[in-house]
Amino acid sequence: MRDSPSHYGSITRCLHWLIAILVILQLTSSFFNILWEGNVYSQAIVQWHTTIGVGILALMAIRTLWAISQLRHRPEHRGALQKAAIWGHALMYLVLLLMPLSGMAFTWGLGYGVYVFGTAYWTDADVPWAAAFGQLHAPLSWFLSALVTGHILMAGYHRLIRRDDTLHRMLGR
Repeated sequence: MRDSPSHYGSITRCLHWLIAILVILQLTSSFFNILWEGNVYSQAIVQWHTTIGVGILALMAIRTLWAISQLRHRPEHRGALQKAAIWGHALMYLVLLLMPLSGMAFTWGLGYGVYVFGTAYWTDADVPWAAAFGQLHAPLSWFLSALVTGHILMAGYHRLIRRDDTLHRMLGR
């Protein structure tokens, strides 16, 4: 269950892939809607957008605490590429926390409330600062898309070019 210098434990891997699936659902449904407004896929996901976002926030909070608790068990990072990976991961964690917070702040600040599984929380608010913070949601989605793309490309680089075990550690082999 715990991380080790040779592989990520089952908790880390489960949190990683669950969050990855939820983030991909969110991003693809939003981008598909930009390309093809009203498509069936986006319409099926959009009704769960806030619920999925709150789920990502909760899972990221757990994942962040878990990652901090596992730091001493993970492989040592040396070299410029490894340092860049640390900063890239830290930035991705930050954005994955800010994205749902900004989305929730936006709907809350405009008085719509935050809907989770069909139940509204914090409705009838008029909080200009929260709505202003919520304006970061769309730009953050583009930035997150760039980070995710970079993350996937670097996993491919490690697998196809460097031929090391970086990807295998997250796959559990």
